[in-house]
Amino acid sequence: MEYSEFVEKAVRQDKRNVFSVYEGSLEKIPDVMKCFYRDNNPLDVEINAVRFVPAEELSAIQEEYSCLHVPFVFATCNGDPVFMHNGNIYTCPHGIETPEWELLSEDIKSYLSFLLEE
Repeated sequence: MEYSEFVEKAVRQDKRNVFSVYEGSLEKIPDVMKCFYRDNNPLDVEINAVRFVPAEELSAIQEEYSCLHVPFVFATCNGDPVFMHNGNIYTCPHGIETPEWELLSEDIKSYLSFLLEE
């Protein structure tokens, strides 16, 4: 699934989902997600309890979950981080000292597609 297709389906699913172009720095965002954030910054996006973090809040969310020692957090689901590591998408429970990672998808585009399956 291309990012633009994801955005279109997400907005069609819920008109309250809002994306925008982002013109700020993308240096701390993994290369595979730079295009997503530059062209489709998720200002207010929630799909199936997954809340995407806008580019403007990425630094704060990394700090918030730093105690879990997880890589790039880009979303949350019921308070648990959704993050990328080596291209794979994972989650783990928050509030646990050494949480086990749960693999959600082998890449971001598959994960986005999975979120919008009907």
